[in-house]
Amino acid sequence: MGLCLYVGNRNYSSWSMRPGVLLRAFDIPFEEKLIRFDSFAPD
Repeated sequence: MGLCLYVGNRNYSSWSMRPGVLLRAFDIPFEEKLIRFDSFAPD
């Protein structure tokens, strides 16, 4: 898998979701990783 999309919490902003919608629309494979903003602990 070549592309990795780092997204934030979609409850606060839809900006992190928009690239994923575009990638899915064109059937481009990608991995999605959620970045939590409420903690400093690594995932």
